[in-house]
Amino acid sequence: MKTRLAVTAVVATMALTGQMFLASPALADDEKKASHSLFFTGSTPPDTHLVCGTTKKNKPYTLHISGTASGSDGQFIIFFRDGDAMGFNVPMGSTYSTSHALGGVPNVDTPTVMIGQEGGVNSMMASVLTHDGKAFCTHCTGGRSGATGTAGPGDPPQCNFP
Repeated sequence: MKTRLAVTAVVATMALTGQMFLASPALADDEKKASHSLFFTGSTPPDTHLVCGTTKKNKPYTLHISGTASGSDGQFIIFFRDGDAMGFNVPMGSTYSTSHALGGVPNVDTPTVMIGQEGGVNSMMASVLTHDGKAFCTHCTGGRSGATGTAGPGDPPQCNFP
C-alpha cells in the first residue's frame, strides 16, 4: 500500500510538472534569466578568465562560483569594475563554492564582474541568475593581467574587462 501511494505521488508530481512545463512560454534569447560557463586551463586555447553578470546596468543578480584546485593550493578572484577584488582560497584537492548578491553598485558590480584564478585552481564553474535583463556568463581565452581581461579570437566583446 505504501509503495502504491509513493508511486502515485511521483506520477502525479511528474504529470503536474510536465503540464506546467508545457504551459510555460519559451523565453526569447534576450529574456534568459540564467546563464553559466565552465572554465578550464587545460583547454586549447586555455581559458584565462570568466565574465559574468547581466545586460542591464544597476539591476541585481546572483553569482555562484565553484573552483577546484589540483596539484597545488590556489584561489579564484572576483574582480570589480572599480579595481577592487575578493579572493577565495582553495586548498589542493578540494573545491570551494560561494554565492553573492551583486548588481547594486553602478560601475562596480554592474553590469558584469570578471573572475580569474591563480595557482592550482584549474577548473571553475560560474552561473548567474537575474530577474531583470538577460543573464550573461562566458569563459574567455585572450588573457588576463591583474584586474584587466582581454578577448581572444572568437571570444565575445564582453571578455574585454573592464
